This record gives sequence, structure tokens and C-alpha cells, in this order.
Amino acid sequence: MTLDYEIGNPNEPKGHALIYFRDGANPEKVGASYVVILPVIVEISKYIPPFLAGQVEQLGSSDMSSFAFPPAPEIVPSEQWLRQTAESRSDDLLFGGTVNFGDVTSLMEIVAAVSAEYAAQFDVMTDKQRRVIDAGTPVENLNEPEPVDDVNDVMYSMMSEPDLLTELTTLMGRLQYESSGGDAAGARETAAKIRSIGKHMPENRRIDSLVSAAMDGTNDSAKRTQLYLDRVYAMYREDYARVQVIEQEIDELTLG
Repeated sequence: MTLDYEIGNPNEPKGHALIYFRDGANPEKVGASYVVILPVIVEISKYIPPFLAGQVEQLGSSDMSSFAFPPAPEIVPSEQWLRQTAESRSDDLLFGGTVNFGDVTSLMEIVAAVSAEYAAQFDVMTDKQRRVIDAGTPVENLNEPEPVDDVNDVMYSMMSEPDLLTELTTLMGRLQYESSGGDAAGARETAAKIRSIGKHMPENRRIDSLVSAAMDGTNDSAKRTQLYLDRVYAMYREDYARVQVIEQEIDELTLG
């Protein structure tokens, strides 16, 4: 997935970041979580009572090198407060997208995915630094950008649908922000990425309708966009009763 850095440099993640989200039903409502990459790997099993050790092993690893807390975003005063906090603490600030604050389970999955990608970027940076330093390359050359082709379509073709959904959610938040802020060029670029994601998802997800709702500039645009995004998730979960309810709400907004 692609992380949206509002403060910080994706080539130089600091190892500690605020991740924030907007509520689809109320864009003024903002929630955040905090991700930390530990400089020391912790062997959790040493601190777990013996009778719980088996459960820790079932989680897949007894080591912890990074974590996000709270596991789902908590409401914060404002986006401006987040920016001031991130700057005062020298944190990275990442925008996670527009989400449904009422769906805690999905929020935990999204925060976990963003945190994992942030940790992966940090690992890439530190590994690159280690290899370059071992090779004797001057430190000032470490952060020169590498040539990158436009490989969005190829990248999305290799992603699972849950990963595509996470990327879609992040990009939808960016698209709504760019559309409402009059950034036409940015909105077109983001919309193209979202449509590229749509190529690798079943047609019944109706990604084109989702993009259109986000960009049409009507008073109910945010509400319809959230409904279309909820519909995508409901279709993925095969919750067709929920899909029917969502489609009725979309029809009411469209006809009303």
C-alpha cells in the first residue's frame, strides 16, 4: 500500500508516527493512533507467565519490534492539533484515509496494515543504510531518489483484495480532500490510481461509481461516497443484506 505522508519523508521514516483518519459520516471528526518502531527487539515470551506462553506462540511470533496504540483511532481535537503535535514531537504524520468510525474491527485492521507498511519502509531504509555504509558509500548519498516507473497497475495486480481495500480506503480519503480543496490535478491522479485498483477487483464493487460520488461536488457527495465505500466492504464480506440496505440509501439520496 502507499502511505500518505503529510509530515515527513517516505525515504526517511523517523520510526515514530501519528496516523490519522477522517470519519466518512462527518469529515470534521478526526481520530488518530500512534505507531512506534522499537530500536530494540523485545522477546515477549520472557515476560509472559508460563501458562500463557502457548497462546503467545499461536500469534505467530514471540518478538515485537513495532506496535500501534491505540489499536483503533481515538478521537482527537482537530487536524490542526495533530499537525502541531507532530511538529512539536518531530513525528511523522500519516493520513490513513476516510473510514467508518463505527466499525472498530475494520479500523483495527486498517491501523495494523498502515503500521506494518510504515515498519516495512523503516526496515528498508535502515537496511539500505547498512548496506551502503558497509560498501563505503558517503552517507550524504543515501537518500538520492531511485528511478521509479509508474507501476501502480502491476503492483495492484499482485495484491490481495484485503490489501486492495486498505489501499482504496487511503486513496479515497485523499481524493475527497483534493476534490473539496480544488486540487484538480491531484484529484485526477488519485482517481486514476483508484480506477487502477478497480481493474483488479470484481466489477460488482462499482469502483467507478465510488470515484464519481467523491468528485461530483454535490452537497451529499461525502455521504454517498461513504455509502459506496461501505458497499465495497459489504460485497467483499458477502453481506448481501447490508448491500441491499446501502443501495436503498444511495437511491434515496440520488432521487431525493
